[in-house]
Amino acid sequence: MNQTHILVVDDEPHIADSLADFLRHKAGYTVTTAGDGAEAMRILAGGTPAGPVDLVVLDSRMPEVSGTEVLAWLRQHPTLAFTRVIMLTATTGSQAKIDALSAGADDYVLKPYYPQEMLARINTILRTQQLEKQLQRQSQQLAALNQASNAVTTTLDMSQIPAAAVRGTCAVLDVPVAAIFLQSDKNCLVCSAAEAIPRPGHPPISVTEQFPSCEPGRGAIGRVFASNSPLVINDLAAGPAPGSPAGLPLHNLIALPLVVRHKPMGVLAGYNKPTGPFSDVDADLFASFASAVSQALENASLFRRVRLRQQELQESHNRLQAVMDGILNPIYTLNDDWQLVAVNRYKADALGTTSDALVGRHCYRALFGRETPCDHCRVAHTLADSQPRRWSVNWVGSDHLPQEWDIHAYPIPGTQAGSARTVVVWQDRTEERRLEHSLLQAGKLAAIGQLAAGVAHEINNPLTAINANAEMLKMFIPPDDENYESVELIAQAGERATNVVRHLLDFARQNQYAFAPGDVNQSITQALKLTAYQMTAAAVQIHTDLDETLPPVLASWEHLKTVWLNLLLNARDAVLSRPGGSAAGPGRIDINTRPDPAGEHLLVLFRDNGIGMTPAQQNHIFEPFYTTKAPGQGTGLGLATSHRIIEQHGGQVEVFSSPDEGTTFIIRLPISAAAAQNEQVQHEPSLA
Repeated sequence: MNQTHILVVDDEPHIADSLADFLRHKAGYTVTTAGDGAEAMRILAGGTPAGPVDLVVLDSRMPEVSGTEVLAWLRQHPTLAFTRVIMLTATTGSQAKIDALSAGADDYVLKPYYPQEMLARINTILRTQQLEKQLQRQSQQLAALNQASNAVTTTLDMSQIPAAAVRGTCAVLDVPVAAIFLQSDKNCLVCSAAEAIPRPGHPPISVTEQFPSCEPGRGAIGRVFASNSPLVINDLAAGPAPGSPAGLPLHNLIALPLVVRHKPMGVLAGYNKPTGPFSDVDADLFASFASAVSQALENASLFRRVRLRQQELQESHNRLQAVMDGILNPIYTLNDDWQLVAVNRYKADALGTTSDALVGRHCYRALFGRETPCDHCRVAHTLADSQPRRWSVNWVGSDHLPQEWDIHAYPIPGTQAGSARTVVVWQDRTEERRLEHSLLQAGKLAAIGQLAAGVAHEINNPLTAINANAEMLKMFIPPDDENYESVELIAQAGERATNVVRHLLDFARQNQYAFAPGDVNQSITQALKLTAYQMTAAAVQIHTDLDETLPPVLASWEHLKTVWLNLLLNARDAVLSRPGGSAAGPGRIDINTRPDPAGEHLLVLFRDNGIGMTPAQQNHIFEPFYTTKAPGQGTGLGLATSHRIIEQHGGQVEVFSSPDEGTTFIIRLPISAAAAQNEQVQHEPSLA
């Protein structure tokens, strides 16, 4: 029987019944009759066992509630407003037709009418209604397709796509059952997600568990996967289709392959369309949705690979950063725009910030406070030719201590334009160079000391004979003799040579050092008192910055006082040796004491604004008898002796100077627990 439901409303029962019988027997429609307008509204509002009414044949003139009033009620009803209506009337005037059509009637038929004409008009209206319903249903399907596709494609989580796919299948096809099968590692199609919307007469089941796995090529699902083509079965009355869940009655099936990069990876299926067989429109809509699911699976797979790759890169970056952070030297990476890409913790800590705060900034601004790249930097050359570079830089720090660093730049070639990188590694060579210089000076002094002792012993014997005979000759030659002056010159030259040999022996002689704990600041103050007159006479200003919190050190204080006196007098002479002497401006000597940053040594700095020295002069100043003073103004043993004394204390002496820029002497004395002892005696090893 035709499922279309027609309501015939007429206050004359024989007319309503005859039309109803005609429509039932001639066209197979389901027909209900009503004798007046009120009954018609009750039927339309409450429904009948035959279902909702598709078309109303309505007499316009009826007692109490007219057909026109029923029509007006229908058009204002929230759910029945689009019900089709044919008005019946015996009035032949055109105004009645106009009023009925204006009120919302779909057609107008005059009584008496021919049943065949009425049937033709009813069929025409129902065909139009059917087309509108079909368009509405397709519009709803398209909206469901769009919503389901968005739900699937907007997620990149592979675990969420199967569930979204089966929900979308139920919505797009309006089916109660859907499932998705994905290929497993064992080359088997496994149900990854399924859904069964409860419907009357369908017992609840655990769908995912009851959908059996299948091999490619076997069963309906396996054939779809193997052939990479869709499958539609609209009659499953003969028995359940292979790949269907046990215990679930099925009457139709649609399945499409899920293809990623021209390779099938699963099957999407829908079951039991309640409104009839799967149409071509259903197949086209489902194909579009399956394509969206395939794209979502591909995107999720790519995203998973990208995420794994990102995790690998992040782990690699973390390992590299950990290695960089574990190196106690400044290390950072630059791109070709001088921007910091990575900075190790050592460098960030030295700047009082974090690595993240430095990344992205220009290195010359973030690290050195400059507006342009550093003059010494060779990173640009490394980026240009991808060759490693090495260079050194020297400067005097804020603590007035010299610094020397080696810089290495290593290229990291990039695969794309502008992706080149350079790793810059700084190595502090200050202590290494200081130790090298100290060892070199110690070796020189040891060799010179051994030579001096040997030469002095060999010269003493002939000098003794020369001096003794010169004195004897002076005793026998009267002063007015013309040879007396020559003998006097011989005696003076011998005495001068004797003094030189005596100083030489004093330098090489083994001395005993009596060590005791004491205050370095007090020792320096005593030396300043001894030289106060000389400094005042030379108009030299003394500025001291002595740290009062210094710990005591273990030292031979008379020997250290000798060192301070030598340095003070040398500084005074350097100031007076400037072009113009004291007229060139006030001479200045700065004395500073403080612990070194590591807390292992005590630093004593003597700085002057004197004439300075050339690098060649600095290489020899600690050698015995080397002096830059005029003849007769010094023996050249003061700094050599001072170097030996500081070395005997376990310390070191360094000098930094430039011509016309003054000189700085840095003395390092060790700080140790031994300073708490009352006294310790050490013997200097013999240099002879």
